[in-house]
Amino acid sequence: MPDFEELNNTQEDSQPIVSFSYDNTLDEIDGAMKSFQQKYASKRGLFSIIAYALLSCAVIVAILINPTSFFAYAALLFCIFGLVYSITDKKRARRKTIEALKDMNPEEYTAAIYPDRVELETIIKPKENEVNLKIDEEEDENIISPLKSVFRFGDDLLNFTENDESLLLVFNRSQIYCFPKRCLTAEQEETVRDFLTEKLG
Repeated sequence: MPDFEELNNTQEDSQPIVSFSYDNTLDEIDGAMKSFQQKYASKRGLFSIIAYALLSCAVIVAILINPTSFFAYAALLFCIFGLVYSITDKKRARRKTIEALKDMNPEEYTAAIYPDRVELETIIKPKENEVNLKIDEEEDENIISPLKSVFRFGDDLLNFTENDESLLLVFNRSQIYCFPKRCLTAEQEETVRDFLTEKLG
């Protein structure tokens, strides 16, 4: 395991501890979202499930007491619908996100992890069936330029977790950056995991 304390003291800011290129499949994104939802479960979602479950129990008791009450059956249907809707809310959110991503242009990424920060660059590629028309050379150059995001340890709210397919960097408990293990060598995977665990774990 690398001595990251020593790396912090000796490595220049211009040289990353590790750098790599990667892309994300839809299955990896879905898995990353699932891991995120499990780790940062919404208290509101859990409250809704508990509330609908308790209401359903209360309505069932009311039906047992008065089996002829039409309103009790209507209330039970409402509670069951609310319970199912709340339970499947996370899966539905993931499905909507994946459907939206299917229509977007493919992206490639590069990641560079430094002792004090993480730099991520996004390159948006045209779809295979898109025709590139260059109208303005300067503007076209701006469009294809990589989009860079920089996150600094200690300043930004960062967390690290992983699943079977990916190492996951979480920003502000709202954005996930997915580093697929298939795109990393065994040494890179170990370095990224150990460093981010030490910094953020």
